[in-house]
Amino acid sequence: MRVPHNNEGITSARYAKIGDVNSIGKYAVLSDRTVLGAGVTIGNHVTTHGQVEIGDGTIIHDGAVLGRAPMSAGNTTRPLPPDLPPLRLGSGVIVGANAVLYTGSTFGDEVLIGDLASVREGCAVDQNSVIGRGALIMYETSIGARTRIIDGAVITGLSRIEEDVFIGPAAVSINDNEIYLKRFGLLDRVWSGVTIRRFAVIGAGANIGAGIEIGRGALVAPSAMVTRNVEAWTVVGGVPARYMRHVSDDAKNKILNAFGLVE
Repeated sequence: MRVPHNNEGITSARYAKIGDVNSIGKYAVLSDRTVLGAGVTIGNHVTTHGQVEIGDGTIIHDGAVLGRAPMSAGNTTRPLPPDLPPLRLGSGVIVGANAVLYTGSTFGDEVLIGDLASVREGCAVDQNSVIGRGALIMYETSIGARTRIIDGAVITGLSRIEEDVFIGPAAVSINDNEIYLKRFGLLDRVWSGVTIRRFAVIGAGANIGAGIEIGRGALVAPSAMVTRNVEAWTVVGGVPARYMRHVSDDAKNKILNAFGLVE
Protein backbone atom coordinates (compact mmCIF):
# COMPACT_ATOMS: atom_id res chain seq x y z
CA MET A 1 0.00 0.00 0.00
CA ARG A 2 1.30 3.45 -0.90
CA VAL A 3 -0.19 6.49 0.80
CA PRO A 4 0.59 9.76 -1.03
CA HIS A 5 2.32 12.64 0.71
CA ASN A 6 -0.39 15.27 0.14
CA ASN A 7 -3.00 13.66 2.38
CA GLU A 8 -3.23 16.18 5.20
CA GLY A 9 -6.57 16.03 6.95
CA ILE A 10 -7.59 12.51 5.85
CA THR A 11 -9.93 10.99 8.40
CA SER A 12 -10.38 7.21 8.83
CA ALA A 13 -8.19 6.44 5.80
CA ARG A 14 -6.01 4.23 7.97
CA TYR A 15 -8.96 1.85 8.30
CA ALA A 16 -9.99 1.93 4.63
CA LYS A 17 -8.60 -0.54 2.11
CA ILE A 18 -6.37 1.59 -0.07
CA GLY A 19 -4.68 0.20 -3.17
CA ASP A 20 -1.79 1.77 -5.06
CA VAL A 21 -3.65 5.05 -5.51
CA ASN A 22 -2.42 7.98 -7.56
CA SER A 23 -3.28 10.59 -4.94
CA ILE A 24 -5.62 11.47 -2.11
CA GLY A 25 -6.37 15.18 -1.78
CA LYS A 26 -6.41 17.31 1.33
CA TYR A 27 -9.19 16.91 3.89
CA ALA A 28 -10.70 13.82 2.29
CA VAL A 29 -12.87 11.86 4.72
CA LEU A 30 -13.02 8.15 3.87
CA SER A 31 -15.24 5.74 5.77
CA ASP A 32 -13.70 2.63 7.30
CA ARG A 33 -15.54 0.51 4.69
CA THR A 34 -14.18 2.32 1.65
CA VAL A 35 -12.24 0.14 -0.80
CA LEU A 36 -10.02 1.86 -3.37
CA GLY A 37 -8.66 0.07 -6.43
CA ALA A 38 -5.31 0.72 -8.09
CA GLY A 39 -4.59 4.10 -9.63
CA VAL A 40 -7.53 5.88 -8.01
CA THR A 41 -7.40 9.67 -7.63
CA ILE A 42 -9.35 11.27 -4.77
CA GLY A 43 -9.74 15.06 -4.81
CA ASN A 44 -9.83 17.54 -1.95
CA HIS A 45 -12.74 17.41 0.54
CA VAL A 46 -14.15 14.16 -0.87
CA THR A 47 -16.38 12.27 1.61
CA THR A 48 -17.43 8.63 1.60
CA HIS A 49 -20.13 7.12 3.80
CA GLY A 50 -20.71 3.46 4.64
CA GLN A 51 -19.45 0.84 2.21
CA VAL A 52 -18.07 2.31 -1.01
CA GLU A 53 -16.12 0.34 -3.62
CA ILE A 54 -14.13 2.34 -6.18
CA GLY A 55 -12.64 0.61 -9.22
CA ASP A 56 -9.18 0.95 -10.73
CA GLY A 57 -8.26 4.23 -12.38
CA THR A 58 -11.36 6.09 -11.20
CA ILE A 59 -11.12 9.85 -10.57
CA ILE A 60 -13.19 11.54 -7.87
CA HIS A 61 -13.11 15.33 -8.10
CA ASP A 62 -13.19 17.82 -5.25
CA GLY A 63 -16.12 17.88 -2.87
CA ALA A 64 -17.89 14.76 -4.13
CA VAL A 65 -20.00 12.79 -1.65
CA LEU A 66 -20.14 9.02 -2.16
CA GLY A 67 -22.37 6.53 -0.39
CA ARG A 68 -24.83 9.03 1.03
CA ALA A 69 -27.79 7.32 2.68
CA PRO A 70 -31.37 8.43 1.91
CA MET A 71 -33.04 10.17 4.83
CA SER A 72 -36.47 11.44 5.79
CA ALA A 73 -37.68 13.98 8.31
CA GLY A 74 -40.95 12.07 8.47
CA ASN A 75 -42.61 14.11 5.76
CA THR A 76 -41.92 12.03 2.63
CA THR A 77 -44.59 9.93 0.91
CA ARG A 78 -42.23 7.14 -0.18
CA PRO A 79 -40.87 4.78 2.51
CA LEU A 80 -37.10 4.53 2.62
CA PRO A 81 -35.58 1.19 1.63
CA PRO A 82 -33.78 -0.70 4.43
CA ASP A 83 -30.34 -2.30 4.25
CA LEU A 84 -29.13 -0.96 0.93
CA PRO A 85 -26.05 -2.59 -0.68
CA PRO A 86 -22.76 -0.72 -1.17
CA LEU A 87 -22.14 2.03 -3.69
CA ARG A 88 -19.98 0.50 -6.41
CA LEU A 89 -18.03 2.39 -9.06
CA GLY A 90 -16.39 0.49 -11.92
CA SER A 91 -12.99 1.14 -13.46
CA GLY A 92 -12.18 4.41 -15.19
CA VAL A 93 -15.19 6.27 -13.82
CA ILE A 94 -14.99 10.07 -13.49
CA VAL A 95 -17.06 11.72 -10.76
CA GLY A 96 -17.40 15.49 -11.08
CA ALA A 97 -16.89 18.10 -8.39
CA ASN A 98 -19.62 18.21 -5.72
CA ALA A 99 -21.53 15.30 -7.25
CA VAL A 100 -23.58 13.22 -4.78
CA LEU A 101 -23.92 9.46 -5.33
CA TYR A 102 -26.19 7.59 -2.93
CA THR A 103 -25.55 4.17 -1.49
CA GLY A 104 -27.02 1.10 -3.19
CA SER A 105 -26.23 2.28 -6.72
CA THR A 106 -23.80 0.74 -9.21
CA PHE A 107 -21.85 2.35 -12.05
CA GLY A 108 -20.20 0.43 -14.87
CA ASP A 109 -16.76 1.10 -16.31
CA GLU A 110 -15.91 4.50 -17.81
CA VAL A 111 -19.07 6.29 -16.75
CA LEU A 112 -18.77 10.09 -16.69
CA ILE A 113 -20.70 11.93 -13.96
CA GLY A 114 -20.73 15.71 -14.27
CA ASP A 115 -20.20 18.34 -11.59
CA LEU A 116 -23.15 18.77 -9.20
CA ALA A 117 -24.98 15.70 -10.53
CA SER A 118 -26.95 13.56 -8.09
CA VAL A 119 -27.79 9.86 -8.41
CA ARG A 120 -30.17 8.44 -5.81
CA GLU A 121 -30.19 5.01 -4.19
CA GLY A 122 -30.78 1.76 -6.02
CA CYS A 123 -29.78 2.97 -9.49
CA ALA A 124 -27.79 1.01 -12.07
CA VAL A 125 -25.80 2.96 -14.67
CA ASP A 126 -24.16 0.84 -17.35
CA GLN A 127 -20.75 1.36 -18.93
CA ASN A 128 -19.72 4.38 -21.01
CA SER A 129 -22.80 6.38 -20.04
CA VAL A 130 -22.79 10.12 -19.32
CA ILE A 131 -24.68 11.85 -16.51
CA GLY A 132 -24.40 15.56 -17.24
CA ARG A 133 -23.70 18.51 -14.98
CA GLY A 134 -26.48 19.08 -12.45
CA ALA A 135 -28.55 16.14 -13.71
CA LEU A 136 -30.74 14.30 -11.20
CA ILE A 137 -31.34 10.55 -11.43
CA MET A 138 -33.99 9.50 -8.95
CA TYR A 139 -34.24 6.19 -7.08
CA GLU A 140 -34.25 2.67 -8.56
CA THR A 141 -33.65 3.78 -12.13
CA SER A 142 -31.64 1.80 -14.68
CA ILE A 143 -29.61 3.43 -17.45
CA GLY A 144 -28.23 1.41 -20.34
CA ALA A 145 -24.76 1.48 -21.84
CA ARG A 146 -23.64 4.52 -23.84
CA THR A 147 -26.70 6.55 -22.89
CA ARG A 148 -26.13 10.29 -22.52
CA ILE A 149 -28.21 12.35 -20.10
CA ILE A 150 -27.32 15.98 -20.59
CA ASP A 151 -27.02 18.85 -18.11
CA GLY A 152 -29.95 19.62 -15.84
CA ALA A 153 -32.16 16.70 -16.88
CA VAL A 154 -34.37 15.05 -14.25
CA ILE A 155 -35.06 11.32 -14.57
CA THR A 156 -37.85 10.26 -12.24
CA GLY A 157 -37.65 7.27 -9.93
CA LEU A 158 -38.43 3.74 -11.10
CA SER A 159 -37.53 4.56 -14.71
CA ARG A 160 -35.89 2.35 -17.30
CA ILE A 161 -33.61 3.97 -19.87
CA GLU A 162 -32.19 1.54 -22.41
CA GLU A 163 -28.87 1.63 -24.28
CA ASP A 164 -27.82 4.40 -26.69
CA VAL A 165 -30.49 6.89 -25.61
CA PHE A 166 -29.92 10.66 -25.73
CA ILE A 167 -31.76 12.90 -23.27
CA GLY A 168 -31.31 16.62 -23.87
CA PRO A 169 -30.65 19.36 -21.32
CA ALA A 170 -33.40 20.18 -18.82
CA ALA A 171 -35.66 17.35 -20.00
CA VAL A 172 -37.95 16.24 -17.17
CA SER A 173 -39.93 13.10 -16.37
CA ILE A 174 -42.37 12.31 -13.55
CA ASN A 175 -43.70 9.11 -11.98
CA ASP A 176 -46.97 10.36 -10.48
CA ASN A 177 -49.90 11.87 -12.38
CA GLU A 178 -52.15 11.87 -9.29
CA ILE A 179 -50.14 14.07 -6.97
CA TYR A 180 -53.07 16.44 -6.43
CA LEU A 181 -54.76 13.93 -4.11
CA LYS A 182 -51.93 11.53 -3.41
CA ARG A 183 -49.87 14.15 -1.54
CA PHE A 184 -52.52 14.05 1.20
CA GLY A 185 -52.75 10.26 1.27
CA LEU A 186 -56.16 10.33 -0.43
CA LEU A 187 -55.10 7.80 -3.08
CA ASP A 188 -52.91 4.71 -2.94
CA ARG A 189 -49.25 5.57 -3.11
CA VAL A 190 -48.27 3.87 -6.34
CA TRP A 191 -45.63 5.28 -8.67
CA SER A 192 -44.80 4.49 -12.30
CA GLY A 193 -41.56 5.63 -13.91
CA VAL A 194 -40.95 6.18 -17.60
CA THR A 195 -39.49 3.71 -20.11
CA ILE A 196 -37.27 5.00 -22.91
CA ARG A 197 -36.28 2.41 -25.48
CA ARG A 198 -32.98 2.07 -27.30
CA PHE A 199 -31.86 4.78 -29.76
CA ALA A 200 -34.58 7.22 -28.67
CA VAL A 201 -33.86 10.96 -28.41
CA ILE A 202 -35.57 13.30 -25.96
CA GLY A 203 -35.20 16.95 -26.92
CA ALA A 204 -34.17 19.77 -24.59
CA GLY A 205 -36.84 20.81 -22.12
CA ALA A 206 -39.27 18.02 -23.00
CA ASN A 207 -41.62 16.69 -20.30
CA ILE A 208 -42.64 13.02 -20.04
CA GLY A 209 -45.61 11.96 -17.93
CA ALA A 210 -45.77 9.05 -15.49
CA GLY A 211 -45.79 5.55 -16.94
CA ILE A 212 -45.09 6.72 -20.50
CA GLU A 213 -43.08 4.55 -22.89
CA ILE A 214 -40.97 6.16 -25.61
CA GLY A 215 -40.49 3.62 -28.37
CA ARG A 216 -37.27 2.46 -29.97
CA GLY A 217 -35.62 5.12 -32.11
CA ALA A 218 -38.36 7.66 -31.42
CA LEU A 219 -37.66 11.40 -31.35
CA VAL A 220 -39.39 13.74 -28.92
CA ALA A 221 -39.09 17.37 -30.00
CA PRO A 222 -37.74 20.03 -27.63
CA SER A 223 -40.27 21.40 -25.10
CA ALA A 224 -42.86 18.73 -25.96
CA MET A 225 -45.25 17.50 -23.27
CA VAL A 226 -45.65 13.74 -23.70
CA THR A 227 -48.91 12.40 -22.24
CA ARG A 228 -49.25 9.14 -24.19
CA ASN A 229 -46.93 6.39 -25.40
CA VAL A 230 -44.77 7.17 -28.43
CA GLU A 231 -44.43 4.52 -31.13
CA ALA A 232 -41.04 3.30 -32.30
CA TRP A 233 -39.24 5.34 -34.96
CA THR A 234 -41.72 8.23 -34.88
CA VAL A 235 -41.30 11.95 -34.24
CA VAL A 236 -43.64 13.74 -31.83
CA GLY A 237 -43.83 17.37 -30.73
CA GLY A 238 -46.08 20.01 -29.21
CA VAL A 239 -48.19 20.45 -26.07
CA PRO A 240 -49.56 17.89 -25.74
CA ALA A 241 -47.17 15.96 -27.96
CA ARG A 242 -48.67 14.59 -31.18
CA TYR A 243 -47.41 12.49 -34.06
CA MET A 244 -45.54 14.55 -36.65
CA ARG A 245 -43.89 12.01 -38.94
CA HIS A 246 -41.82 8.83 -39.02
CA VAL A 247 -38.05 8.84 -38.75
CA SER A 248 -36.73 8.50 -42.30
CA ASP A 249 -35.80 5.01 -43.46
CA ASP A 250 -32.33 6.33 -44.31
CA ALA A 251 -31.68 7.58 -40.76
CA LYS A 252 -33.17 4.45 -39.21
CA ASN A 253 -31.08 2.12 -41.37
CA LYS A 254 -27.87 4.05 -40.71
CA ILE A 255 -28.37 3.65 -36.95
CA LEU A 256 -29.22 -0.04 -37.20
CA ASN A 257 -26.31 -0.75 -39.54
CA ALA A 258 -23.89 1.02 -37.20
CA PHE A 259 -24.77 -1.56 -34.54
CA GLY A 260 -25.04 -4.54 -36.88
CA LEU A 261 -28.80 -4.77 -36.42
CA VAL A 262 -31.64 -5.48 -38.83
CA GLU A 263 -35.37 -4.85 -38.41
